[in-house]
Amino acid sequence: MTPRLIAAIRLDGGRLCLDFVNTIHDRYAVAVEDYLATPERYAEWARRVGAVEADETLALPRSEAGRARLMADMRALRDALYRLLAARLDGFPLPADALRVANKWLLAARKDQVLASDGRLVLRAAAGDASLPLKRIALDLVDTLAGADAGRFKLRRCANRSSCGWMFADTSKNGRRRWCAMETCGTASKMATLRRRSSTRSAVAAQDGRPR
Repeated sequence: MTPRLIAAIRLDGGRLCLDFVNTIHDRYAVAVEDYLATPERYAEWARRVGAVEADETLALPRSEAGRARLMADMRALRDALYRLLAARLDGFPLPADALRVANKWLLAARKDQVLASDGRLVLRAAAGDASLPLKRIALDLVDTLAGADAGRFKLRRCANRSSCGWMFADTSKNGRRRWCAMETCGTASKMATLRRRSSTRSAVAAQDGRPR
């Protein structure tokens, strides 16, 4: 299957760390698609979502070992964040091994933070640091959990439990958003419901000997 363009990937999470977790397409499906399957796609996605700023460079490793290590680090953090957020959504204790991975990147990010002239705490990573997006994602996880605790939004999982598995920050007025996006999972769910109802009506009509 031809990989979809990075520019065409939906960003329905509403937070950097959630969009990162959502780079697995149809997480619960038999065959999943990893949007960030290569270092180049990882770098392109990072620039698209703002995890790398316009004046920053991102030097990808050239050696096969370096490229494999970057991908392993990326996947480990993505998996850890998914498990931490899933535990939070389900009301379970945060898994210790996932916490260790997240804290590793959070510590790395904190070491690169400096106080800017305007009084803001900003990340100043070494030029070309290929792990810069992972550090920003770890920092965003902290802000996301704090924002949810403060009631600025609600953390949700898409109601399409058969395949989707995406997470999002629900900022809707009534706080009852169900889908990662209505035009994708919401529409698919409505169509499935209509098909089930039609099938049920046809089965009842057949049993009663009535015309369908």
